[in-house]
Formats: sequence, structure tokens, C-alpha cells
Amino acid sequence: LSWAAFSAYDTVLDAKDRRQAQDMARQVQSQLRAFALRHGRLPCPDASVAGTGLESLVGGVCGNGNRIGWFPYVSVGAGLPVAEYRARYAVYRAPNASAAADADLALALERTGDAIGHVNHSDAGDLIVALNNVAGLALASDQPYLSGDGGVAGAVDCTANRLMSVAYWIVVPLKDRSGDGERLDPPHASTGPCVFSPGTPVSATNDDVVLSESPAQLAGWLRQSLP
Repeated sequence: LSWAAFSAYDTVLDAKDRRQAQDMARQVQSQLRAFALRHGRLPCPDASVAGTGLESLVGGVCGNGNRIGWFPYVSVGAGLPVAEYRARYAVYRAPNASAAADADLALALERTGDAIGHVNHSDAGDLIVALNNVAGLALASDQPYLSGDGGVAGAVDCTANRLMSVAYWIVVPLKDRSGDGERLDPPHASTGPCVFSPGTPVSATNDDVVLSESPAQLAGWLRQSLP
């Protein structure tokens, strides 16, 4: 009876922690969307080792090749959570010499020809162009993408089951269920662009919470939110 009681208590705590992580992921998404609407780009990842909460900018611009890091809570105007719950974050970045064909979502760039000083210069409308450009590109293994969910979406396999590119993904870790000393559980790694599909159930080796949006989903939200 004592073992059963403790087991049930652990299950309740695990469910509570997961709900908290899901709420935190949704808060991060809201902060990301608000930032995108305001700045015409997605936040630049925080490339620091521990996660300072600041975008890793070089001369005011997201550094070349900086696609994966911690979510920059402070830079988007949010409080920095405790280290155990800080989200990993990846953003799609495919620059192009032609502004109209550019697909670097972390870069505020005039893609529609508005003059400097124009009210719509380098705004969310230009980010929508970049999102549409991402949607037209083939899935690339070095850009953020989703694998399966272990169910209807197929196996969680970052090599054999690459499902779709995403504009960004967010991963909030919980416990180290895989036992490798890292809170991020497989297939999530500190430098890898692949995550399993949102909604993947908790398993014996993984309890991370994933949230993402396709380029079309984010573009649709921005269109509805533009003044």
C-alpha cells in the first residue's frame, strides 16, 4: 500500500510538472509572436552556454549560422526562468542574396521594396515574405525540422523519418529520463535541429515538451494580427 501511494504521488507530480512545462512553452510562443510582430523577425537564439536570456547579436544582427540556442527571454521582455526550465530554441535561417527570395527568419530585411523610413519598411509583412520563401524550400537536415511522434506520424527517427521544416521549435525539458546526464532527452540535443512532433506522448526515456509552427501557420497568424 505504501509503494502504491508513493507511486501515485509521483504520477501526480509528473503530470503537474508536464502541465507547467506546456504552459511555459505556450508563454514562450506568445512572446516570440509578439516580438515577430513588433520587429519583423524572429528572435535570435541565445548562444551562451548557460543561457543568459539575451539574443546573441553581432553588431546588432543575429550572427551568421546561429540557428539553435536558448530562448532569449530577456531580449523579448520576459523574465528568465530557473535554469531547469529554460527552453531550447531553433529558428529557420536561409539567407539569399536576393531580398525577395530571402528566407532568414532571424533577419529584419526589406523584402517588398518599401523605402527606408516608410511605415512598412522591414516590418512583419516582410517576415511573411520570408516565411513564404521557407515554405517553398525543400527540407534541409541542417534547418529546424520535425520527426515523428511514435504513432500516426511514424517513428521518432531524425534520419529515416524527417517530416517537415518548421519556422521555429521550442523544447522545454523536464526530467533526465534517458539517464545520460542531460535534461534534454533524445532525440533532442544541444546542437541538433531535429525534434519530435508536438504532442508526442511521454515515454520511459523522454518527457520533453515540444512546440513549433510551420511557416504557413506563423504567416497566417501574422496576417491576422497586422493592423
